[in-house]
Amino acid sequence: MRVTRVTRVTRRKSGRGGDLPAGRLVRPAGGAGQPAGRGGFAGRGTVAGHRGFVGRGGFARRLVGVATVAALAVVGTGASVLLTAPGAAADTAPPDPSTPATVSVDALPTVQVNGVVWAQATVGNTVFVTGSFTAARPAGAAAGVNETPRGNLLAYDITTGNLIAGFNHTLNAQGRAITASPDGRRIYVGGDFTAVDGQTRNRIAAFSTVDGSLVSGWTGGAAASVRALTASDSTLYAGGVFASAMGNTRSRLAAYSTSTGALLNWAPAAANGQVNAMVLTPDRSRVIVGGQFNSLNGVSATGLGAVDATTGATLPWAANRIVRNSGDKASIDSLRTDGTNIYGSGWVSGATSGNLEGSFAANPTTGDLIWLEDCHGDTYDNFAVGGVLYNVGHAHFCGNIGAFPQTDPMSYYRALAFTTRATGTVGRNTLIGYADFSGNPAPTQLNWYPKLAAGTFTGQGQAAWSITGNSSYLSLGGEFPSVNGTPQQGLVRFAIRAVAPNRVGPVYSAAALTPTVQAVGAGSARVSWTTTYDNDNEALTYRIVRDGNTASPVHTTTINGRFWKPQPATFVDTGLSAGTHTYRVYVSDPLGNVTPGPTSAPVTVTGAGPAPTSAYARTVLADGPANYWRLGETAGTTTSRDLAGGADLRLGSTVTRGTPGAIAGDADTASTFSGTSTGFGATPTAVTAPATFSAEAWFNTTSTRGGKLLGFGGSNTGTSFSYDRHVYLTNAGRVTFGVNPGGFRTITSAGAYNDGRWHHVVATLSGAGMSLYVDGAQVGQDPATTSAQAFSGYWRVGGDALGFWPDRPTSNFLAGAIDEVAIYPTALTPAQIQRHNQAGRTN
Repeated sequence: MRVTRVTRVTRRKSGRGGDLPAGRLVRPAGGAGQPAGRGGFAGRGTVAGHRGFVGRGGFARRLVGVATVAALAVVGTGASVLLTAPGAAADTAPPDPSTPATVSVDALPTVQVNGVVWAQATVGNTVFVTGSFTAARPAGAAAGVNETPRGNLLAYDITTGNLIAGFNHTLNAQGRAITASPDGRRIYVGGDFTAVDGQTRNRIAAFSTVDGSLVSGWTGGAAASVRALTASDSTLYAGGVFASAMGNTRSRLAAYSTSTGALLNWAPAAANGQVNAMVLTPDRSRVIVGGQFNSLNGVSATGLGAVDATTGATLPWAANRIVRNSGDKASIDSLRTDGTNIYGSGWVSGATSGNLEGSFAANPTTGDLIWLEDCHGDTYDNFAVGGVLYNVGHAHFCGNIGAFPQTDPMSYYRALAFTTRATGTVGRNTLIGYADFSGNPAPTQLNWYPKLAAGTFTGQGQAAWSITGNSSYLSLGGEFPSVNGTPQQGLVRFAIRAVAPNRVGPVYSAAALTPTVQAVGAGSARVSWTTTYDNDNEALTYRIVRDGNTASPVHTTTINGRFWKPQPATFVDTGLSAGTHTYRVYVSDPLGNVTPGPTSAPVTVTGAGPAPTSAYARTVLADGPANYWRLGETAGTTTSRDLAGGADLRLGSTVTRGTPGAIAGDADTASTFSGTSTGFGATPTAVTAPATFSAEAWFNTTSTRGGKLLGFGGSNTGTSFSYDRHVYLTNAGRVTFGVNPGGFRTITSAGAYNDGRWHHVVATLSGAGMSLYVDGAQVGQDPATTSAQAFSGYWRVGGDALGFWPDRPTSNFLAGAIDEVAIYPTALTPAQIQRHNQAGRTN
């Protein structure tokens, strides 16, 4: 939601280590195309090929001739251990090769400012920066140390992070907008100033990137603050707060000749609110305008619309039928293009003023929505490059698109990354006070989470306000005092994997990475731990070392995970000699960073023994379940061991043991559930409900009162308030699989299965839809349902609430025997399901 605005009326890894023989050891430490718009045709003017100022502030006149400039293209418009980390796959190394790679989360040394950066533009390798500040200082320098005067405007080299001494101008008030010409030969700056270097410049000024000078004779201006700029070869378009320009009436929008600064006749009117963002479409026929206005030329346009780039006439642009932010408490603050799409972002303080906090992509010509992400929390700027859209703001909930949930108190994520293409749909909003965009196309949030601290300069408690870059680097600007826990004020760079140091590794957590070890029979020990995360790599490799022998890990597995989705993991070490053993988890990312966890407490194993012999159990485990409960423990035991994930199932007082099991030829038994409120089992620790999963079980019942076989609920005691992803039997004995992505979606078998025989059931949910299988055969599917309710909870077996679900049975709890329950993080294939069913019947 919107924070109180003060200055801006319109508007958060640890561990480096020494070199290892293979990989890098991360010592245990705390922790957790090109845009345009308020930035020009190529996004605050990022232009490829133009180096601009180079060296130690030297001026690069010699590098760029006139012919070269004219041909420039707009971009897109410890001790060591002997553990070998896996080779880089490229997040920076996404596990899915179709997913675009992000820049690294490593914060690179960058010149700092003593105020706030409002806007940036990149020309080649030069970043031009404007805002409210009086001095710059090198990376690593404390505030007030080694400062160089800079009056609200500076330039720095994005490849080195060094201030460019040759570009030195003073604005007498803050700058609010900046853009580059399409050829990269000029930048234009807008804001609140009335003079540059003592020369009159009324809120707009032009600078040469060829010689770094203030362009003489270019005196276009406006009577009040300029907040947005975008440029074609011949025309500079401006938007802001002003009601006149150069003595002529202009309602918050104006245009100027790029050669002379003369005011042009282009004069569309934005009513009842200022303009905060502008971008030319790639064909330069339209200017897309964003802000807080409610109409353009008298035509309704709630903070977003399109006008003709020549006449100023209002043009239809479909996105404003879905995205509506206007008035004092909402705005569209950023518009950019990568040469293919238009990207926008907004903020809202009160759902009656607007509806979008997040970013969107739209067709430049028609405005048809390509996708939308409704992460709750203001979004201030966007930048698209390499198939990734980066944005900055203070998001605190992205659950509607399958990303992080909201916490209490709130946690803020101040820079995020998304795919530039749609990959799914927005889920139903579950938080009060926010608009519901369910059903609209959505992108995927990528695993890139730098930690920017909130600043104090503006009094608004924000971090980054602006973002720009080129094909190799990203530059964030704002008022943050530190990045990833290291002091770095106002500006910071990030780089692609080929350029970055790539030294941020998996986050150390003693609680997660300390193994819990149990002797589970002759010669066997079960090792359990919880996954950690990495802020720029999703796929992490876990190596289990026994008795300190790092040269020969006894188990290796790769698990995909995000910071909000810790997963239990388990390995059963077999064939052990009698005696005492210890275990340690080493986790590495694809870039060679290794984080060792603490060593486990010793466990005593008595006598060597063989590996488990159940063919059925081996079949299940081979398909990678997250959890697997055989339910075959002896009478008197109140937990069922999780052979896959370490989340042992806690059983109620009326669950009895020793029932002959479902699996043919297998001595392992089942458990009988009473059909009462104390006859169920539940996992011990809350986890995020999976977006994709398979739930599998065997059951045997003659009940005509039905009940829930298994499902996901918000409580592991009593009955749950939230419940979803469940399989239940109706009174007639039919099997129903249901999910709730904003409404009940169910599949029910035609046949009844309360016949006193064992039956095998599998329910799957994925991007391909939901499916239900009984005894190895598919009995129903719904390809249109691909999501379920987003919440944290527990897997429950044998019963839970069912509320008003379709064909609800008399009982919430199943009276019958249940065996071999497994949960998978994938949708099992029909072939896998048939193989499990056959293995259970023949073993």
